[in-house]
Amino acid sequence: MTDAGHHALVIPAYNEAFTIRDVVAGALRHIARVIIVDDGSTDGTAIALSDLPVTVLRHDRNRGKGAALWSGIREALEGGATAIVTIDGDGQHAPQDIPILLAAHRQFPSGIIIGSRLHNRHLIPAARYAANRIANFWISWAAGRRLDDTQSGFRLYPAETIRSLYAACDWKAGFALESEILIEAGRRGIGIHAVPVSTVYGSHLRRSHFRQGRDISRITRMVAKKLLARRMDVDGLCRSLYASSSIPTKRRRVRDRMERSRGPVRVLFIAESVSLAHVARAATLARSLDPDRYDVHLACDSRYLPVLGPLPFPVHRISSIDGELFQDRLAKGDQLYSVDDLRGYVKEDLSAMENVQPDVVVGDFRLSLSVSARLAGIPYAAIVNAHWSPYARPRYRVPELAISARFGPRLGQLLFNLIRPFVFAQQAAPLNRVRREQGLAPLPYSLPHVFCDADATWYADLPELIPTFGTPPHHRYVGPVVWDYGERPWWWASLEEGRPTAYVTMGTSGMAHLTRLIVQALTDLGWQVLVATAGRSDYPRVREGLWVAPYLPGTAAAARADLVICNGGSGTLYQALAAGTPVLGLPSNLDQYLTMEYVRVAGAGELLRSGTATVESIQRMVRRIQGSATYTERARRLQQQLYRFCGPDRLDGLIAAVLSPGLIISPEQPSRVSTGS
Repeated sequence: MTDAGHHALVIPAYNEAFTIRDVVAGALRHIARVIIVDDGSTDGTAIALSDLPVTVLRHDRNRGKGAALWSGIREALEGGATAIVTIDGDGQHAPQDIPILLAAHRQFPSGIIIGSRLHNRHLIPAARYAANRIANFWISWAAGRRLDDTQSGFRLYPAETIRSLYAACDWKAGFALESEILIEAGRRGIGIHAVPVSTVYGSHLRRSHFRQGRDISRITRMVAKKLLARRMDVDGLCRSLYASSSIPTKRRRVRDRMERSRGPVRVLFIAESVSLAHVARAATLARSLDPDRYDVHLACDSRYLPVLGPLPFPVHRISSIDGELFQDRLAKGDQLYSVDDLRGYVKEDLSAMENVQPDVVVGDFRLSLSVSARLAGIPYAAIVNAHWSPYARPRYRVPELAISARFGPRLGQLLFNLIRPFVFAQQAAPLNRVRREQGLAPLPYSLPHVFCDADATWYADLPELIPTFGTPPHHRYVGPVVWDYGERPWWWASLEEGRPTAYVTMGTSGMAHLTRLIVQALTDLGWQVLVATAGRSDYPRVREGLWVAPYLPGTAAAARADLVICNGGSGTLYQALAAGTPVLGLPSNLDQYLTMEYVRVAGAGELLRSGTATVESIQRMVRRIQGSATYTERARRLQQQLYRFCGPDRLDGLIAAVLSPGLIISPEQPSRVSTGS
């Protein structure tokens, strides 16, 4: 056996009972530590290995090649492997070539080694060879270097190299993962070396699990996204910002002042006012800070201030674009902010910071702070929903756009999957233009990077509901921010006890006309309906059991209700979860679809497309939720996690960490999977 005591071999396997034993037996002659990941096989793949000295990890369902690779690589790393070899389980690679990769590793100890088959062109089917050459061209371009046989699964990864690439890659991306690893390695200057190995093709091999339509689409989208974002890696950007002269100087000045005077830290919250949610979230966080320790200020447009009631801190007026204009741009897929919009925002941000002289700025969807806070040299924290993190793994459903209205949700989804990277790049372009005008480096051309660009990024979500993976230290959860309107309407005491009740609101960013459909659907079923119009319309009391007000105390209304029906946005959603009440979401924009998809997966509610909703479809979904106790059980489980997670000390610690970045702890590592042999 080759000397490979500190190496491990990982084999992802899905229905490979015919070939897996021969592959493993051949591999054991060269590497003692062999890990097979049975990715939901149904043909007895694991049984074929029952008497061999190997580790078998089992997925309860087929999760794709990327997830299988990570399960095996993680097991190898936790076992102390210094290098991990990967090989496919279908017999298309020859295990006797493992020593070739090990020898190359000794020559290039920190580089990725690829077992390349392309030197034997005459043995490769013509169509497959052509497809591989095309893939090599695009992936090489995205990686910034020439690469050979980018589709080979026969590789060697040094342990430290694969750890450094973990956070940058989507380990649920199936076959696209291996291409993404090479692109990210190329951009980071990691060596990638190809060595010739045997070329094995023939009728004795099973048909590939690679699905032409689905997997080529995934790889195409991934490569397009990398090409659009190739100018700057987000982690490198954050490092360069932390290394710039103005920000550390400001932090030192703040620490010196605190040491001298022990006075309160001055915090300026800046909220974008295109919807109530961002202003309410910023005001709620500002209210939670101890006035003896913090000198708090809020800057926002005045349009929603009457709804918030009296605020115990100064409010500075800045402008936001009209909310209806924002929603119209969102619905049409236009740029949310023009270059002129952002230039004006930057001027107003700087004016507010000059007036307040804050020690730290906290922004909620105020994208211009990516420029203005850096120009002012003030530490800046961004409040975002976790599904917008570059380190989240959301499912992007097509929202209510022209393509979904014209082609229907199914075909619209396929088109959206193809154009989404370009749409995200279009949205990022105006901010990058303003950054360049001010001498700042451009961000990657994607919405997650734009939304999360800050010295600290705070996720206003439950990590149990919307998890992130491999986050850098300056990305942390502040937790759900539950805001409530302060007054109950005159009719609150008249509500009937014991009658099925729903709390309904489409907020300031949902489709207001759906309220009438929802009311008709519920009252026809005999439900009592509490409607908050968010001031968008004065809904008359025309039906028995219907109660209407411009605004309601959301958490109390959700607690009074058996079901909350909303646009799926996080504001009403967390009011519902704080009350332990399930949710039916009728989202229209992408942000709402992302949130509701996580709720649906968690089992605490259901999602219904607002563009195709009818009275009948709403009634079917209401009956489904009403007929199963599981939805309420899951909502109450999240309620318990919500109250365990929230606490006033969390925000104190996050603010301290913005001023002193070393205080931020590292994120938790993913959990181990069970093993068998």
